[in-house]
Amino acid sequence: MAQKPAKRARLRIGAAVSIASLSLFAGGCAQMGGLPDLTASNSAAPVDAANPNAPAQTELAAATEYWGKKFSTSPMDKEAGLAYAKNLKAMGHKQQALSVLQQAAVYHGDSPELAGEYGRLALDLGQAQIAEKVLAQADNPARPDWRVISARGTAVAKQGRYKEAIPFFQRALALAPNHPSVLNNLAMAHAMGGDPVEAENLLRQAVDAGGDSKRVRQNLALVVGLQGRYEESAKIGAQDLPIQAAAADTAAVRKLVALEPVEVPRNIGGTQLAGVPAFRGSNSEQGGSGAWDTQVAAAGR
Repeated sequence: MAQKPAKRARLRIGAAVSIASLSLFAGGCAQMGGLPDLTASNSAAPVDAANPNAPAQTELAAATEYWGKKFSTSPMDKEAGLAYAKNLKAMGHKQQALSVLQQAAVYHGDSPELAGEYGRLALDLGQAQIAEKVLAQADNPARPDWRVISARGTAVAKQGRYKEAIPFFQRALALAPNHPSVLNNLAMAHAMGGDPVEAENLLRQAVDAGGDSKRVRQNLALVVGLQGRYEESAKIGAQDLPIQAAAADTAAVRKLVALEPVEVPRNIGGTQLAGVPAFRGSNSEQGGSGAWDTQVAAAGR
């Protein structure tokens, strides 16, 4: 049976978003924050004028060594495991940090805090299936954490289950109103489901809210292009990219999505737009999806 035009439109829009592979979702460790635990060093390090970041790096290294020794001698100490993992992550040793959290989980598998750190880091390292399971344990209805809930949405979406992801982002947004990373994730979930109009509305809110403006504007340029407003898309993209690169991105979207536009209401997201075209069927089903960037697919701490 031949596919209906509306369904073909949604599929092609979703494919275009996937192929564009922009930083669609903000999740994982970058989104979640989690500052390193620098409680080990009590003495001030000498200042290196040539490298003003040297004191902080020295302190971080000292803290990592301290917690590493403590965890080595007391592997059942949850706080030591968490602190050691956070410091390793801050130093860029994410895989080692994940191993520490895995060890700690053997003794503290019922700890929502540990599960949250473990799940978000697994997501950041591209282990979406593991992240989904662990983050479900971390999601405590009695003490809901928008960061954990948003990460659950990203983990689900990275596995292609876009409709399932949207309620997680909506829950997170209710707990953290106007948070740019959650708005970005929810927007791109709608875009991947074939609803660039709703995605644009949410992304404009994310731009107004601040956060990782460059990533959000790149995504905004994409969804504007998906609606056939190619010149506007190129202008948005050129705010952060060289003009030629922005134009090339817009041209690529234009080739990927060759659908007949129809008129939609001109007042989108509170902004008056002249003759806004939309793809047929793009509003029929609001699903989520993404070429997820865990930094995605991740926006703002």
